[in-house]
Amino acid sequence: MSTTVGRKNLSFKQKMAEFTEIVSASAADVGTDWYYYLAQVKDYTGPADLSNYNTPLYVFTIIGSVLAVVVLLALCLNLCGKLSNAWFQRVLALEVLLSDIPQFVLTGLIENEKGGTLTLAGGINIATSAYNMFLDVIASCRLEEDDAEGEKDDEEEAGLVQAQAE
Repeated sequence: MSTTVGRKNLSFKQKMAEFTEIVSASAADVGTDWYYYLAQVKDYTGPADLSNYNTPLYVFTIIGSVLAVVVLLALCLNLCGKLSNAWFQRVLALEVLLSDIPQFVLTGLIENEKGGTLTLAGGINIATSAYNMFLDVIASCRLEEDDAEGEKDDEEEAGLVQAQAE
């Protein structure tokens, strides 16, 4: 069992790079979600009836915004060593399951309802959701790698302590 809490072993430059990467992807995702909802669904005046999608898209846009703030706080706590890697992975998974996937699916359904062609706004919304999902998976893999290195360091440290005791 790893005792790695956060990633205190990263340099300041590495921490800032990861912070910038996750925050910029989340901000772009939330921004395009809101743009898509406000400009393409709420104020839609075309022939298709999008009233069935208005409320679900609004709810998942709000959920995505709240989860982006939660991810930001969890990231800060994790980089400072106050939140374990396992908990941060759960937060990232929650963002993917409750924000990115529903936005991806709803955008596809709405674009199909509009006439089957993908609008520029719909394509950008799908792309940012997919990119954010991809980055969350990459971040989770990095956390697994950090935990594996932490376990190796813990084992080496335990071996040194045991050797010194003998």
